[in-house]
Amino acid sequence: MLFACALLSRTWLLLAIAASSRQTGDKILGLLYPDHFWFYVGLAMGALPLTRLIFPKLWQKLSIPTQLWGILVLLLADIAIQVHAINLNYWRFEALNAVTLWLSLMMAFIVFKSALEKQ
Repeated sequence: MLFACALLSRTWLLLAIAASSRQTGDKILGLLYPDHFWFYVGLAMGALPLTRLIFPKLWQKLSIPTQLWGILVLLLADIAIQVHAINLNYWRFEALNAVTLWLSLMMAFIVFKSALEKQ
């Protein structure tokens, strides 16, 4: 579950890297997110999993199945965004997109299986 949260909050990690490198931070963000809309969508989707990583005691008030179903919904939304980005790229193969999509699909499968077992 922590790996799924880290995967979903990757935009926040990129923001931290870009903020720490003052001169090249804007170039890094422009290279990976040429359209600012998707950057903000990534920040919004990663906000909840980031709180899971930073404030684990806050999440202990929620039941485990509720946590898993919430992360699963965010993973499925992330997969939909990735498929949309691949579609905008005319379905050309890129290794980074393939690895990220594969990791998201595997994490969604694992979280879904765990959520079913916990009920």
